[in-house]
Parts: sequence; structure tokens; C-alpha cells
Amino acid sequence: SWVLEPGGWVTTEFDVEPHAWYFAANRDSTMPFAVVVEAALQPCGWLAAYLGSALTNEQDLHFRNLDGTGTMYAELTADSGTVTARARLTRSSQAGGMILQEFDLELSARGQRVYGGHTAFGFFPAQALAAQVGVRGKSLAALAEGARSFALPPQSPLTPDEAAAMPRPAARGLHLPGTALMMVDRIDALELDGGAHRLGFVAGTKAVDPREWFFTAHFHQDPVMPGSLGLEALVQLLKVFARERFGKRVDTHRFAPMLGGEHRWQYRGQVTPHSREVRVQATITRLVDGDEPVLVADGQLAVDGRVIYTMKDFTLALRRVRADR
Repeated sequence: SWVLEPGGWVTTEFDVEPHAWYFAANRDSTMPFAVVVEAALQPCGWLAAYLGSALTNEQDLHFRNLDGTGTMYAELTADSGTVTARARLTRSSQAGGMILQEFDLELSARGQRVYGGHTAFGFFPAQALAAQVGVRGKSLAALAEGARSFALPPQSPLTPDEAAAMPRPAARGLHLPGTALMMVDRIDALELDGGAHRLGFVAGTKAVDPREWFFTAHFHQDPVMPGSLGLEALVQLLKVFARERFGKRVDTHRFAPMLGGEHRWQYRGQVTPHSREVRVQATITRLVDGDEPVLVADGQLAVDGRVIYTMKDFTLALRRVRADR
């Protein structure tokens, strides 16, 4: 502690509760992507705090993830048991009242590697966050005329508390999450065949409700939407696209991550309780058809018209479920 230099690994453990609310909210026995990311990133935050990072500065600082790369090697499910997370500081620098740190991270369960990657965090004063301009050079794509649009009506469970009281979901069917976890209210455009320049496109909108659970669940006295839920919104767009594109598999398959491919994300802004609207767009860059289809997409998230997140090479696979499950 008190030495902001690269060092050894910190090892933590996370016990997966088979009846955790987020499984019921996801309506699937596979752990939501946002929870996987949090399981990997939170030990980095613990290590940054243990090192006394923010206490080296006289200002009040806010902790924010900036970007990262990750690869899924195996699924995490309600039966994964104890997840072991490891993180190590690989770089630390200070300038202009801000602290930038980078970390290696990895997850394993039952002796098997599950997730690994690299990420960067920063400690920022409030005025630096208020001056953020989003991802430079990025803007929302124009929606094609005639593209399908439709609402995603509220669906049980509506809240984490309601989800916690529900039975464990079955590992079968291409289900969209319940409202407790759903980060998209409406599909603004759905193109199952994007033409010459893209294989498909889907865009959605979420109205920001300052009473939502994730604002108070974030850091104490720092209510923002966790970036991992923005990544979850992109995965949910891919689920909507997959249900429409592969409708005959709705009852015979389940959603799963594609294993082995690296994805990337970047954050340059935040969604606060004072924000009005979040818009998410995903462009399908690769589509593997067949009995177990795979989608690969790039995406972006904007708040009140400003793009603040970008995501690249995110994946979704459809796995056939055995008849006896």
C-alpha cells in the first residue's frame, strides 16, 4: 500500500449464488455479460483503493473505467460455484490532478480459465468529468427509412427485488431479459439485411429514470449508470436481432457468448440521473449461419445525442439445447 507502482497479483473470490436475482432478471442460467465484466473489474478497483491511489491527491476524485479488452474462454452459469478473480497493476501515472492506472485481469472457475483481459481506469476531479465531450469523431448513424421499429413492453421481473423472489430460470429458449435488467425500451431500427456495407443493423432507445436501481447501486455519493450496463445494452440489441433473424430457433436454442474472440470497449462520458435518453446502435460485422449461429458486432452508446461509449467485436452465439434439458 501507498506505492503506486506495478506489482504482484491480488486474488479475490466471488461466490455465485445459483438463485441470484440477475439470473432470473436475465431469464437465463447464463451469467449476464455485465456481471462477468463487474466480477473482473471490481478487484482492480479494490487494488486501486488498497494502494491509496485517491488519497495521494487533495481533491475529491471519482473513479472511472476508461477502456478495456477481454476474451471469454468459458461460460459462467448459475452452477459455476466460486469464481476466482486476479488483478495486477501494470502502469500508474499522474498529471493535472488526475491519476491513470492500467491492470491485467483474469477470471477462473473450477480450475478453468473463464475470462481474461486488460483495462484502464482513471481518478478524476468532478470538473474534469463535467468537461467530457464524448468519443471524438463519433456520431450516431442515421436510421434507414422503412426500417422496422417496435416497443419492448415491460416484462417480469420488473425490479431486482422481484427477480430475487423468482425461481431459477431454465436454460432453454431465446429469452429477452426482464425489465429489472433490460437496458433498452424500444427498437428504433432493425435491418436484418444491411446491404453492401453491413450485414445487419439494430438501434434502440432507453429513457433514463433517475429512480432506477443502478444509480444508487453505484459508488457511494456517485450515482451514474455503470459502464458494464452499457455493454449489456449492446448484447441485448444483439439478442433482439437474433430473435428476429433466427425466429425458428426461439424454442430450441439458448443465448451464449462466442468463446475465444477478443472484444474491446471505450468510455468517454457518463449517464447520470439528470440524463434524459440513452441510444444504442449495433452494426453486424460478421454473421455465421447454420445450426448454431454466431453474431459479431460493433456498437456505440450515446446519451442525449453525444456518443460516450464505443464497443468493438462483441459476440453472441445461439447454442442448441438438448431435448432432455
